[in-house]
Amino acid sequence: MAKRLQDRDIEQLLAALEDGNVSEDGLDDENDDEDLFYTDAREILRDLLHEEAFDGSRGTHEERTADTEQDDSDPPLVEDRHDNQHFDKRKLIWKVGMYGYGYMSYDETKITPDSDIIESTDRTIQDLDTPYQCFNYFFTPDFLQQISDESNLYSCQKDPARSQNITPKDVQQFIGIILFMSVQQFPSVRAYWHEKYGYEPVKSVMPVNKFERIRSLLHFNDNTKHLTREHPDHDRLHKIRPVIEHLNEKFSSIPMDQRLSVDEQMCSTKIGHFLKQYLPNKPHKWGYKLFVLCSLMGYAYRFEVYSGQEKKDRPAGEPDLGKTNNVVLRLARVIPRMRNHIVFFDNFYTSLPLVYHLAKQGIHCVGTVQQNRLPNCRLPDKKEMLKASVPRGTHEERITHFDGIDFSVTAWKDNKIVTLLSDYIGSEPMGISARYDKKQKQKVEIPCPKIVQEYNMHMGGVDLMDSYLGRYRIRVKSRKWYLRLFYHLLDLAVINSWILMKKNCIAKDVPTKQLPNLGQFRNELADVLCNIGLTYGIKRGRPSNASIEQGLQAKKQKGTSHPLPSVDVRKDGFDHWPMIDTRLRCKIPNCNGTTTWSCSKCKVPLCLNPRNNCFTKFHQ
Repeated sequence: MAKRLQDRDIEQLLAALEDGNVSEDGLDDENDDEDLFYTDAREILRDLLHEEAFDGSRGTHEERTADTEQDDSDPPLVEDRHDNQHFDKRKLIWKVGMYGYGYMSYDETKITPDSDIIESTDRTIQDLDTPYQCFNYFFTPDFLQQISDESNLYSCQKDPARSQNITPKDVQQFIGIILFMSVQQFPSVRAYWHEKYGYEPVKSVMPVNKFERIRSLLHFNDNTKHLTREHPDHDRLHKIRPVIEHLNEKFSSIPMDQRLSVDEQMCSTKIGHFLKQYLPNKPHKWGYKLFVLCSLMGYAYRFEVYSGQEKKDRPAGEPDLGKTNNVVLRLARVIPRMRNHIVFFDNFYTSLPLVYHLAKQGIHCVGTVQQNRLPNCRLPDKKEMLKASVPRGTHEERITHFDGIDFSVTAWKDNKIVTLLSDYIGSEPMGISARYDKKQKQKVEIPCPKIVQEYNMHMGGVDLMDSYLGRYRIRVKSRKWYLRLFYHLLDLAVINSWILMKKNCIAKDVPTKQLPNLGQFRNELADVLCNIGLTYGIKRGRPSNASIEQGLQAKKQKGTSHPLPSVDVRKDGFDHWPMIDTRLRCKIPNCNGTTTWSCSKCKVPLCLNPRNNCFTKFHQ
């Protein structure tokens, strides 16, 4: 009889092991967790009865698993190993509150971030309050010069007899044109230069032949330095590597928010390339896959383009936790340690070793987790919880402690069973969530654990960035795979510039209604990039004549027939010449005079006489 009971227990355990969550990407991670591999029934009985290891001569479970691995077999997509030998998640003892551990108490004072003031050596980041200034912080003049040099080098390598000279100004105007094209969409590229139906802001910058020549020669790295595939240091992203490194460095130099999220992102394309991925659960299913670290506002602090090559320059002290966990560790390298930052991620990344390693470095975590990654944590059976007799909103929490780190696992019944893992927050204090009841045909309030509310509020940073990309993105077609990635990274830089400008303006008490939306921001930035002079330097501080600025904005809101240029174009000190035009009223505030003079570049009427020199005031 005892033998039959044990066999039934074994069957129940095997059924529970097979009942796991599916990854968000739709990938089969059935064999993700090597800790769920049992060589015989005795190991299952050992877990059921909480017995000690009964045969030490056979070695540990990890050693037996390593012995059975084949060299020619593909590694699992989700690996769950760790180099910290003293941390063994199978030895953790999970208990509920009524048996002596107590629920994890949420103390907001323990996660209060440090208010350190981070200053820039060039100019303070808080002074960047125009679209061009914010974008110029990421796409610096030195970076534009580097792109120009590499493009000219590629032109000589491609055809030495017909090499071209592409200047940084040409690269800047090219970027401005494709930003115009991302907002004003025409059926083809050449349609913007149509003699009758073209787009004048694009036509006036450069001819179409010059634009296509720059697009065909645009390059970012030397082809002669690209190592062959047989070389151990071969880089699949060699052509776009300088852009990735430069933008990652500039993005991460902005002071970080406390709550961050990690998720996948798609650079949508159907170009034929071996790096292209297929993710069935994404809106754009085909394209290049990126891993992004974002803030709650959608600002991307760091990104990584998936190429199938793991980084070999792992810093000292960073463990090897498997391919997916290593992605989070690489993105988290830019997060300051011991500052109470919080990282949110989904069940594609969450594991106990990852949460433990980040918690030891002062970085808290919250993430949905697959129950088969929590050995010895006996949560209620999913099939039992999904029964109609169990009310919606029911939850169960398990607590454990190891090496000064608390772990809390909460299973909550919503439409499905949601399981979350954290090192600083649990189910208490309970909240309320509104859900629609089909039987009552109305919304009802159900209990909701605190960890679920925290996760839902702060996990959507990457999704918000994706929504910004979906509104306006560069759709210029190209057969070169690295240009499609460059356009995507350029969109990230523009969105980051817009978010940075909004944060700085809000900090200066600028009304939200006066801030441009993303479409207006891209149009204004494109206009500046196409028309600003060769002088790239920006004067420090705010404009000295604030009354002129306020008056110009007031006149602009009244709907004048002469639209004002951007501040950066007006003050670039390049190609502003007086010309005689129709007599009109001067645009300077508090000047009631009329004039026949106007600026040849700004197209604005301005007084120019011995008594009133409004022309100089306007361009200072």
